[in-house]
Amino acid sequence: MRPGPLLSDRWIMNRTVCTVALISLAFCCLALAGPSTDGESTPLARLFGMGPAENFTIRSETLERDFHVYIRLPREYAESECDWPVVYMLDGGILFPMLAPLHLMMEIDDLAPPAVLVGISYGGLGYANGNMRSTDYTAPAPEPDYYGGADAYQRFLSEELIPKINRDYRVDHDRSLVLGQSLGGQFTLYTALTRPDLFGAYLSINPALHRNVEFFIELEPAARQDPTPLLITRASEDREPFRNALDQWLEHWRGREAGSLALSVQGLEDEHHASSAPAAYRQAMAWWAAAGGDTCSGSLGSD
Repeated sequence: MRPGPLLSDRWIMNRTVCTVALISLAFCCLALAGPSTDGESTPLARLFGMGPAENFTIRSETLERDFHVYIRLPREYAESECDWPVVYMLDGGILFPMLAPLHLMMEIDDLAPPAVLVGISYGGLGYANGNMRSTDYTAPAPEPDYYGGADAYQRFLSEELIPKINRDYRVDHDRSLVLGQSLGGQFTLYTALTRPDLFGAYLSINPALHRNVEFFIELEPAARQDPTPLLITRASEDREPFRNALDQWLEHWRGREAGSLALSVQGLEDEHHASSAPAAYRQAMAWWAAAGGDTCSGSLGSD
């Protein structure tokens, strides 16, 4: 039997549960929307701050598991024929209901480009509820032994989910951003280094490298035609093991004089490990627009 998360991983989950409580109303409304099967879309009309919103379930042949995917479309999506920038959110069961309404409010204030938002959810919190983030989002580590599934999760994205999104929605994948937090931040960093062409740009929020930082230090990055846009945001109040591991990797990377990453590191003052995603997202939108994640018309805002 696969072991459960160790102490620090439990701490991550406990902090995440606190964040979930703040958005429990959104989860209740999502549950009331009812389940859907692959190919079906259920509008979440009453959650107007998250919409126009749709959802579907996709069965991964690679991972032999279901994923629940939530989509928010730009307000002008139906009236426009253009291909929109697209944001992929790991841990979508938490981050999508948190960040989709924020993105809308940022659009109104000309702080974010209108974009198609894609939240990828496990449908439950914790391994017992089918949440395999500790495997799917991680590179190999000396321990725990359930780390190391990032390559398979990349195949799920590249061969199954991304083609479906490209087929069913008007998106410009060249202007795509993938974001992840904590272990999700480890995945976005790992993918920026190993499969840099999988997305247009990468956001790593408080990446949790505390169990396998040596792997990342020894990792030889893959080549991309242009340097890979990667933003790392780090909370000033993050726990010491996370801060120290990231410091180690950053010190090593900056000493390489490597040109494969267009790396930006931004601090999040007075923010903590699990609760800093909104602050990170706000910083990331300006950075992403500058990196080429702009709108169909090439300008921010939607009025």
